[in-house]
Amino acid sequence: MNNTAASPMSTATSSSGRSTGKSISFAAELQSMMFSLGDARRPLHETAVLVEDVVHTQLINLLQQAAEVSQLRGARVISAEDLLFLMRKDKKKLRRLLKYMFFRDYKSKIVKGIDEDDLLEDKLSGSSNANKRQKIAQDFLNSIDQTGELLAMFEDDEIDEVKQERMERAERQTRIMDSAQYAEFCESRQLSFSKKASKFRDWLDCSSMEIKPNVVAMEILAYLAYETVAQLVDLALLVRQDMVTKAGDPFSHAISATFIQYHNSAESTAACGVEAHSDAIQPCHIREAVRRYGHKIGPLSPFTSAYRRNGMAFLAC
Repeated sequence: MNNTAASPMSTATSSSGRSTGKSISFAAELQSMMFSLGDARRPLHETAVLVEDVVHTQLINLLQQAAEVSQLRGARVISAEDLLFLMRKDKKKLRRLLKYMFFRDYKSKIVKGIDEDDLLEDKLSGSSNANKRQKIAQDFLNSIDQTGELLAMFEDDEIDEVKQERMERAERQTRIMDSAQYAEFCESRQLSFSKKASKFRDWLDCSSMEIKPNVVAMEILAYLAYETVAQLVDLALLVRQDMVTKAGDPFSHAISATFIQYHNSAESTAACGVEAHSDAIQPCHIREAVRRYGHKIGPLSPFTSAYRRNGMAFLAC
């Protein structure tokens, strides 16, 4: 794979080398998702379009990587194992994915009408039928885990600080809402890519792929797409906070100057100028968040992924 696909700002067509269903748009859904994740009640359309482009580009590149892993395994489809392999180096995000897979199994059993006693019994006995996704993950990680670190994550009850911060932010967000706003917020929180599975598959243009993702892989990709949106919002909110000049802080002007120097185009200047009149995340906040995430520079290093491929820092894994 060449490095021209490395930029998360590049178009989906150039990053994938094929048509990728960009006529299909999730911009409207993304605006609602961004609101539920901490953005203003009416997120900017141009920001949602940019977020969609970043997410789409990252998932297309992730699919390409997963297809390569699948070929090396001699498999005919992209499966959960291929995505787990790509995520193995970031323990925190892998742990988060494993919890998601557990809750997907749990939800499936609830939908099928299995009662709580059976659920507990299945968990204790490790029933493969009841815990399909969990068993896939456990069997695969067991096959590649030489130190026991990966398997230990199944028993790890460590608090997810990122999820905790998102929940606290949501709680603060709802304090000032009236009943209508809160109802809208709750509805937005229920949105996900997995609830629009057919549209999501078309958006990624899976039908044109030689090696296609199976059902469980598509569930994981939908989860990773939402996590990418969530992380973009997390980082953009931090960027926006950094850009606010703080009274008595001699470094705040320097931080802002760096930001302005990076965004010296007319488009970025105009976008940042809106900030004074709106508390919505601006496109320039997203661009700066992605730039920081992709470059390990001193105090900004927490933005940086645990690893990267072909120069591209993947946000969700």
